[in-house]
Amino acid sequence: MSVVEFLALIGAGAAIGLYATVVGAGGGFLLTPLLLLRHEGALPAEVTMAALLVVALSSGLATGSALRGRRIDLPVCVLLVAVTVPAALAGATVTTILPRATFAVVFASLLFVVGAFLVIRPHPAVGTPGSPGWRRRFRDGEGRVWMYRVPLRRALTISAVAAFVSALAGIGGGLIFTPINTHVGRMPHALAVPATHFVIATLAAAVVIFQGVAGHADTPLEDVPALAIGVIVASRFAPRLQRRLGAGLLTRALAIGILAVAARTAFVAL
Repeated sequence: MSVVEFLALIGAGAAIGLYATVVGAGGGFLLTPLLLLRHEGALPAEVTMAALLVVALSSGLATGSALRGRRIDLPVCVLLVAVTVPAALAGATVTTILPRATFAVVFASLLFVVGAFLVIRPHPAVGTPGSPGWRRRFRDGEGRVWMYRVPLRRALTISAVAAFVSALAGIGGGLIFTPINTHVGRMPHALAVPATHFVIATLAAAVVIFQGVAGHADTPLEDVPALAIGVIVASRFAPRLQRRLGAGLLTRALAIGILAVAARTAFVAL
């Protein structure tokens, strides 16, 4: 890898890390197409491992910041992790036998569906005190009190399906879990984004370990150090920018990115 390529990857990692952290994603949905283009001969599982290694770092840094600021409702997050990790490992298993062309089509289709949904319905309805579900009362590090209700059966079922498909497509799942947390789990956006980073950091780490044990460490990993440097730089600025933007704008920014990447991936696949 040349010096120019290394610096370009640092810039790409910084841009991806900043955007993904702000909108509530790990960045896998941007990293995967980048790695697919740079490593045309790589297997889906090899691309998945490299992308999710960067996702684990990106969301891990965001999670650490959220934990220090007391913005993570741990009981909810731990329950989500308990159902999504097994589903993600099942998806990772299927990835090892999935043809590359099919992999790209599945990935693009997934993004189109999620992006279109967010464009149509950017503002979720947060559960009211009288609505059914697990009643949560959470005080964050700034002293704000959040009250909401999580419809557990529906939220956990959809989260498990999302984890399976995310691991299959080689993404951390942030672009899916943030909408699930807000639109299905009815979490306030300020808590949904940190919860998403907590979940996808765990999922990404689990899938990376799985793929590593399966022997899928190959050439895409060469790009990880440069991308990781960019992500670390971006992590210092993302929380400040996130606080300045409203939930509606963040959701629309997420939807635009999803649809753009879906179009590009579909074009390459076809």
